Amino acid sequence: MQQRMTQKQRRGSRAVQAREAAREKAARFVKQEEERLRIAGEAILLQEEIDDFDEETERRVAKLREERNGQLVEKRERFDALVVEMLDTEIPAQQVAERLGISVGQVRTAKRNFDQAVAAVAEQGADESAGAEQAEAPAESDRAAASTPDAAAASQSAAAAYNFPPPGGPVTLPAQDGSPENVEGATLPPGAAG
Repeated sequence: MQQRMTQKQRRGSRAVQAREAAREKAARFVKQEEERLRIAGEAILLQEEIDDFDEETERRVAKLREERNGQLVEKRERFDALVVEMLDTEIPAQQVAERLGISVGQVRTAKRNFDQAVAAVAEQGADESAGAEQAEAPAESDRAAASTPDAAAASQSAAAAYNFPPPGGPVTLPAQDGSPENVEGATLPPGAAG
């Protein structure tokens, strides 16, 4: 009988040990699972931070590129104007190229770019004046009926006399009647002299 009791005790103690081992494994599993959840949560947050940082960086880079492109356009326009200014000193394109350290092709490109910019400014001015004329169309139509071909020719010659300045350069306006440039050739109407 004692043997049976010892066997039962052994079985009981083995069962207790097995339950204890199972509890330890379960506790270890729960602890590991909590650690895995913590790691996964931190990784997901960090990935979101990385994505946000990447988007913000790309936005900043795009803004810097936009600023750079704007400044490059400005500087190239000024450079083109300087090339044209040097060409206006009546030296050949070859000498301009040598003096500026660029190729003759670059000199010609700068001249072409400058001419296109001047044409665009002139066209924009014409568009703006056309818009203003349309706003005043009723009054202008009466005046247009009374205008002569000489008036149209005079306005065209005034437009041709206007020298479009290089970007950032001084503005030169054509001489107008009564301006100081025309004082010598001006004739006063009768009775105007005091």
